[in-house]
Amino acid sequence: MSPLLEQFLSESREFSQSIGEKLMQLEDAPNDQGVLDELFRLVHTLKGNSGLFTFPEMTRVLHAGEDLLGIVRNGQIAYSRELADRLLDAMDFVMVMCGDIESTESIDASRAQDSLRMAEALRALMPAPATAVLAGADGVAPAAVPTISIAAPLPDSAPPLLDEVPEVIRIDAFLQCQGGDPLHWIVYSPVPECFFQGDDPLYSARRTPGLLWGCARPREPLPPLAELDTYRCVLDFHLLTAAPREELAEHFRYVSDQVKMVRVDPLWLAIEPLDNAMGPDGDASRAIGENVLPGVAPLPAAETLPQFLAEEAAALDAILSAQQQILTLGDHPSWEEGRLKAVAAVLANLSKAAGDASAASGIEAALSESLASGQSASLRALLYAHLDARKESLASRIPAQPNSPATPTASQIGARVETGPAAAPEASPAKPVADDGIKFGRRAEDAYNGPRTLKVDQAKIDRLMNLIGELVVSKNALPYLAQRAEVQFGVRELSREIKGEYSVINRIADEMQDAIMQVRMMAVSFVFQRFPRLVRDISRKLGKDVQLVLEGEQTEADKNIIESLADPLIHIVRNSLDHGLETPEVREACGKPATGTLTIRAAQQADRVVIEIVDDGKGIDPAAIKRKAYEKGLIDEATLERIGDQEAINLIFAAGLSTAEVVSDLSGRGVGMDVVRSAVEKINGTVVVSSELGKGTSIRISLPLSMAVTQVMIIESDDQLFGVPMDHVVETVRIPRSAIRWIKQSRTAVLRGRIVPLKALNTLLGISINPKANADDELAVLLVQAGGEVLGLLVDGFRETIDVIQKPLAGFLSGLSAYSGSALMGDGSVLMILNIREIV
Repeated sequence: MSPLLEQFLSESREFSQSIGEKLMQLEDAPNDQGVLDELFRLVHTLKGNSGLFTFPEMTRVLHAGEDLLGIVRNGQIAYSRELADRLLDAMDFVMVMCGDIESTESIDASRAQDSLRMAEALRALMPAPATAVLAGADGVAPAAVPTISIAAPLPDSAPPLLDEVPEVIRIDAFLQCQGGDPLHWIVYSPVPECFFQGDDPLYSARRTPGLLWGCARPREPLPPLAELDTYRCVLDFHLLTAAPREELAEHFRYVSDQVKMVRVDPLWLAIEPLDNAMGPDGDASRAIGENVLPGVAPLPAAETLPQFLAEEAAALDAILSAQQQILTLGDHPSWEEGRLKAVAAVLANLSKAAGDASAASGIEAALSESLASGQSASLRALLYAHLDARKESLASRIPAQPNSPATPTASQIGARVETGPAAAPEASPAKPVADDGIKFGRRAEDAYNGPRTLKVDQAKIDRLMNLIGELVVSKNALPYLAQRAEVQFGVRELSREIKGEYSVINRIADEMQDAIMQVRMMAVSFVFQRFPRLVRDISRKLGKDVQLVLEGEQTEADKNIIESLADPLIHIVRNSLDHGLETPEVREACGKPATGTLTIRAAQQADRVVIEIVDDGKGIDPAAIKRKAYEKGLIDEATLERIGDQEAINLIFAAGLSTAEVVSDLSGRGVGMDVVRSAVEKINGTVVVSSELGKGTSIRISLPLSMAVTQVMIIESDDQLFGVPMDHVVETVRIPRSAIRWIKQSRTAVLRGRIVPLKALNTLLGISINPKANADDELAVLLVQAGGEVLGLLVDGFRETIDVIQKPLAGFLSGLSAYSGSALMGDGSVLMILNIREIV
């Protein structure tokens, strides 16, 4: 898959998620114009991105969704729940197609009919009078386009800037009018925030169909450069075009509310030719001053130019920049010659005024030779050279302060972007300027600051984690080397040096490990963001009113942990909606608000992430749970009578247990909470349920921040070493053999006022050797916690605590449930990690 396609898929998922969130926000605040504008921008951008590839099925659906949102944004129809349903279905369909693309780099052919039906369903919500049917942008289906209003009668007067259109352009336009082509004058006024909406008004203006001429003018006086807000567009684009109304309506369809358009009367174009507008002897100063830079006074007489150059250096620099822009425009057969004559005349006059008679003569001679031979290339090159030389000579005279009196103001220079039928953005190296050279259509800081975030393939991060694992193993080998140096070779000084280096390497390794872990960290919002849509759809299906509250969405944990959370949390949320929360009628009968509340919160506690799912529903009935468990054969009659309420509630984690009366697509199959517990325990987490009948239920999930590096305590039993994850270790203690008591067939001891059951690790592992006592006849006891209970493991001794990279057991060893994995020690030996939950 190409990098561009991979980026498209990644961005499509992000955009789809954001679109879903905005649609949910609009259900609560349908009149929030800011959210609606942002939603339209997201769909518009996603549709544009899909157009980079041959995915007409996707583009068609997004096109229809964009049109529908455009009508809602213009206030022609109101936002409704039905509209939200259609748009959410459309985004689900887009994600299905993204799945096809990810698998096969193409969309399945069977999606074509689904795409047409989806687009038709969206367009069915559009009122017919508000649209004009034109050819769709994807070339497959017609598109409903907001019409651009055009005055039926011609205005009484010509557009205010029509007299500033160069005469040669107006002559061409007049001739086209005689041939029957339509002419329109367009005023395009982008909204100030257009850059944040993904629009490029300059690009749109230059791509206007049939464009003959255009200029950009500030709609308000521009402040000094230091005070200018580069994030606001304050320009209006005035355009003369020979395109039909329908083609213009299609081009400006996404900004139709920002465009005004009138027809042009051919009589307005009846003006005198360019030659009559030029001064004597071909002096084009007046034509340049009036037609290219409106607002700039005509150049003074030659004898006053030296003083003028000294006082108005900045203004002249702007004039020279304009001349260079004129030269870089694409060739136009009907006015190429006049343009070169005009620029050459200005440069010749400036050269004379600067006392450079030879330069002036050279320009005039080159102009005559060019006109005689019809070859303009050499003249163009000469004019470029003189422009560069003149601008360099003026550079030292431009005032240093931008607010200097010599700096031309907006009213002196004006803002002009000259374009022609053959002009294209790529043909001009000079960037369009607005007033005093301010760039627009792009954020100014982009030229200076690179992106502050970087997307990295997860495989690269995993490789770094593997390298860190190897570094941890190598680091752990240093204490063994130090011990050998001292004990085996008797070199105590070398042993101390090795231990000193170990402390340095240990610090660096810990910092590197922490830094890489921060890269792998992901906010729980990755999982939480899917719940608003899930709660909305299920609650509507069940006929319940539910308010979802999300807290602590920025809490972070390892990416693998967060991704493993998705399925367990979805099970819990579905159970809360189906079993926990009541219908509005039942809640009101119980004295509760009609709308139930489901709260999902996350928080970091020490080195763990705690997630709670709390509802204010009917709670769990322990008696009903015990009865169901007994009927299913999960507990016997003696257990039924003996267990308490909390133990009964914990039975919801038993496989095959369900309290649903009717089997549905949501519940009743006895599969759910047992899967939740298995998934949570698989990532070394715990899940605890508490409930109060009639008040609600709370499910608390505790997870480690990361599974990449595991801290274990090494213990010894039967001359073998084992690792116990520190998450399960409560404390280590030595108990005299005389303090151990037998209750029936089990050892126990009293520790800190409570009875703790004791089990020999050798016995649990099938080793028929009793634990060893020390010289004082004391047994080593490792207190561990599993499933909310504390148990003492009798072992032979305790060793150090180390960090290891735990690897799962593979092959036939994977069936050994007593071990959760293995780790490589610093001396090259393999350490087996005990699965405390399984063995106790």
